[in-house]
Amino acid sequence: MELSNSTSPGVPDTKQDIISESTHWIMAVTFRVCLNTVVSISAVITNIINVIVFQRMNISSCAKESFLILSISDCLVGIFGNILGVLSALRYFASAHIRNSMYALYVLLMTVGTVVNMASLLSTAVLAVVRCCSVVMPFQVKKIFTARRQRIFILLATAIMVGTNAYSLVGTQIKIATNTNTNMSELVLILHPKYLQRSQYTDIYRGIIFYLSLFTVSICFVGLTIALQRSSKFRKELSSQMERNEESSRNGGSKLSQVSRREIQVIKIVILVSAVFTVTNTPAMIISVLRQTVPGLSKIGTFSRVFDLIVMCVEGLLLLSATLNIAIYLKYNTMYYTTFLEVFRRKKHMRNVQQC
Repeated sequence: MELSNSTSPGVPDTKQDIISESTHWIMAVTFRVCLNTVVSISAVITNIINVIVFQRMNISSCAKESFLILSISDCLVGIFGNILGVLSALRYFASAHIRNSMYALYVLLMTVGTVVNMASLLSTAVLAVVRCCSVVMPFQVKKIFTARRQRIFILLATAIMVGTNAYSLVGTQIKIATNTNTNMSELVLILHPKYLQRSQYTDIYRGIIFYLSLFTVSICFVGLTIALQRSSKFRKELSSQMERNEESSRNGGSKLSQVSRREIQVIKIVILVSAVFTVTNTPAMIISVLRQTVPGLSKIGTFSRVFDLIVMCVEGLLLLSATLNIAIYLKYNTMYYTTFLEVFRRKKHMRNVQQC
């Protein structure tokens, strides 16, 4: 089974589609080469900053470890997006020989991308679950959800995904063949006859993880929102009691207030991260449903260009999800903001000293 490609307005296309080939080419360049590449670079830079800052924070908690794991996963998503952007640029701007050859590598890269995206999905789900458990059983959560166990769970689930992908690609060959349309040599994928049958296991597992993660994060989002409202109400009642009892406020009220404020900050962050995750991943769920229900809406269907345009937007949203977290941390995490200033002001000061 050979995979061919048609990616530029100069190549004739006989498909009856709502979007013309030239419009599809312009939209593909705009999204995949320009916008998504910029977002990918931002994702890498911001998550490297997140990893540095979380490593420098002088606290030991499940929340810190969860945020650190999520930052590493999102950084990998950004790296994948940059590689995808380079291949996309070659597909849309290089010569016909290089362009058609890049399509085989592009397909393989998208297979790798599902694994990277799954790691990010699982990291967000674990973060939401850990924070919910911290609200329900605050004294046991550190013993149950250790950083080591979180990493093992994410790595194990991701390893299963790698295994299913590898199994589906067993027997796949990359060969140089002559395109009968252009009479030029190009790289083509020759898939195993049982590829479609094997890939069903990958699709089922990926679907289970995706829907389960989205459902889990959504439930945790609702639960944490309710917990935050109750906590805010409790703090108001506690503050009014402390105002009536000045001695209680002097002895322990200030420390209790600091702990309570820190927990509320973490809850707010997880709520916002969960909200961003839900909003940016819901379109991916919708397109997967439409692909199964709308005739012709697929990569090789009648409305293949419409489908590809929707996929471009979904890719951009997933990359954007990996970029926005740093703004949430800076806004709602006082310790993160303080550590961020200490790290980068120190580096700026060191550069000034070296210049002098």
